[in-house]
Amino acid sequence: MKIVFKSFSVFILFLFLFSCGESKEEANQRLRAEVIEIHDEVMPFMGDLKTLRKKIAAKADELESSSESDNAEKVQELRLLAKQLDEAFDGMFVWMRQFKQNTDEMSVEEVEAYLLEQKSMIQKVHEDITSSMQLAKSELGED
Repeated sequence: MKIVFKSFSVFILFLFLFSCGESKEEANQRLRAEVIEIHDEVMPFMGDLKTLRKKIAAKADELESSSESDNAEKVQELRLLAKQLDEAFDGMFVWMRQFKQNTDEMSVEEVEAYLLEQKSMIQKVHEDITSSMQLAKSELGED
């Protein structure tokens, strides 16, 4: 009798916990909100990326045109940083173009997998933007 009661109690507890948890649809809505939040955090920096890129390119041009011959390595470093800023900028727009707002044709499991992949992708975009901006600001003495 005790075994039946314990088994029944565990079943009721599991049922209670399962029913109180969020549904897959709610979890996907929360996940979608996280993806959009990551995007929204760095989207305002897009103009700053271009401004920093112009400043870095100008600094490279200035060093390149100076009479000092040992600037070649620094110029190359600055050109690489300018390219990194461009790639971070482009990465945001590549991500935005491929992001699907409408996932109605997908199953709940497919939506979850899709949103997890998108979260990973936008986190990479976020990292690329913030790290390249930090490097550029440091190089320009704007930190």
